[in-house]
Amino acid sequence: MKVLIASTFVPFIRGGATKIVEDLHRELLRRGFESDTLLIPFDSHWPNIAEQTAALRLLDVGDRADRLIAIRTPAYALRHPNKVAWFIHHHREAYDLWGTPWSGMPDTEFGRHHRDMMRRSDEIYLRECHRVFANSRIVANRVLEFNGIRPRAILYPPLECDHPFRPGPFGDCILYVSRLNAIKRQGLALEAMRHTEPDVKLIIAGTGDDPGYQSKLEAEAREIGVAERVRFTGWISDAEKAALTAGCCGALYLAFDEDSYGYSTLEAFHARKPVITLTDSGGSLEVIRDGHNGLVCEPEPEALAEAMNRLWRDRVDGARMGENAHATLAEFGIDWDRIIERLTA
Repeated sequence: MKVLIASTFVPFIRGGATKIVEDLHRELLRRGFESDTLLIPFDSHWPNIAEQTAALRLLDVGDRADRLIAIRTPAYALRHPNKVAWFIHHHREAYDLWGTPWSGMPDTEFGRHHRDMMRRSDEIYLRECHRVFANSRIVANRVLEFNGIRPRAILYPPLECDHPFRPGPFGDCILYVSRLNAIKRQGLALEAMRHTEPDVKLIIAGTGDDPGYQSKLEAEAREIGVAERVRFTGWISDAEKAALTAGCCGALYLAFDEDSYGYSTLEAFHARKPVITLTDSGGSLEVIRDGHNGLVCEPEPEALAEAMNRLWRDRVDGARMGENAHATLAEFGIDWDRIIERLTA
């Protein structure tokens, strides 16, 4: 079978959607499929989305592959008689983030017009798909609520089979790997550091869409007096990230109402490390259970600090939760065999 994986991407930004495409392509080839990728540059600024979606619709790739797997919105607008969607998120400003501080779309006639165009086009093109799968329960619920489509199954994205994440000693640092962005709430982690034990250290790894955002966070750390206990790494390789994960006493995942559990959660689970998340973090709550394989706390600095202190103080209990975290991977069927079987059936 010839399988074409189609997705959109923002140039020079490598996020989870790009990784899913790369990993899926690699795993299809390993299993004997003929596979190729179609990556389409896309401007995610909301006034430009409708025109770009219309341009995508002009592309007919039906004679190039037996199956089209569409990943990032709005790649499912491509024309193909046998397409499926592995749906990872909407353009959230027009959906669940509409009317919140996280949406840049104005609640005006012009903004509502573009919102409605996005929602209508998504509904039309998703209904063309032979099957629609979601990457998390929260995303499946959004597709049902906003588009009236019930995804066939939830396919949690795994890491690549030859990933470098392995267990290691429990050190004295808490690790937060994520794109630097206000919705990921690195600032909350800095505020929490004001209330942690004086020997707790925080490592924040990643880069952001705004090159000045890291400088803003660094300035905030200095202002609140925690800069000496916080390290910003910027971009790091998978090998460096694996080493940091192996040596931490726990990981953070603090995003607001996120689409899925996040790759950093998955990486920590493979390294047998517990993950701290928040009661409003969305997809991470599907796999993280408080006191079992991580900690779930309120999105308040003091509550987050107490969770961080707990992992720092009690490494034995952290190791217990870390073992449970690793067992969670099998519990939720997070593996490529299951995913490829469903996407190519």
